[in-house]
Amino acid sequence: MKKFILSLGAIAFLSLTATAQRNPNNPVETGMKIGGNMSTLSGENGQDYKPGVHVGAFVEYPLSYYKKFALQLELMYSMQGYKGIEYDQYDLTTYKINGTERLEDVTHHYLYLPLQVKYYVSDNFSVELGGQVGYMVAASGQYDMNRYNPVRNLVNPSSGLEEALFEAGYRSNKPKDFYEMLDYGVTAGFSVYLNNGFFISGRYYYGLQDVYKLDNDDKKVPIPAKTPGMTDEMYQQLIGQVNFINKHIKTDPLNNSVIQVSVGYRF
Repeated sequence: MKKFILSLGAIAFLSLTATAQRNPNNPVETGMKIGGNMSTLSGENGQDYKPGVHVGAFVEYPLSYYKKFALQLELMYSMQGYKGIEYDQYDLTTYKINGTERLEDVTHHYLYLPLQVKYYVSDNFSVELGGQVGYMVAASGQYDMNRYNPVRNLVNPSSGLEEALFEAGYRSNKPKDFYEMLDYGVTAGFSVYLNNGFFISGRYYYGLQDVYKLDNDDKKVPIPAKTPGMTDEMYQQLIGQVNFINKHIKTDPLNNSVIQVSVGYRF
């Protein structure tokens, strides 16, 4: 919550500073916006879309005399994440599906710096292309989504398998152990301007960063050591279970995918 308040304070500071510097002879425009998100992580193990919010401030600089082209710099807070989907769980004796597990919903809090090149089709409509870079300031939920295993509901803290999963980085309560804090990607959108200073805009953002940090290392679960009292048959069964888990783990990249609709005001 503290980081969220600081983020909103930074956004307000940018808007107030830009407004204070404006004068009647300066064509630079400033404004603020607020709106809703529909976000997910896309990829082979992609999840369902989750609603969220965003709020930001911007400064727009004209790039041509008739303002056909303009450059817009923003500071924006964005609440993103995904709704978890169900996936199959297996019996480690028969290796047959015996049920499903549903991943938790996850929320990511980002602070972004979008930069957009705008083309004004008319005085009241513009299209925009650009990109943005951001930093994950907080996260909540089940962090190891992309590192789930097909027998999550069978392992327990006292098992050698659970210890092996922990050592491989599959278990943690710290977001930085799973996520790349830095995010960047491309955007495309449009804006409709009303005569009273208000506007409505839509934008799509696709992240180019693999959100899950551990996937970049592509670690597999190591074979646990044979413990005292474990028979050769039991140990071979454990090896087979670990190999089965490694075979079913999905480590393809997962990227932010966000649809945004905003309402804003230009000062």
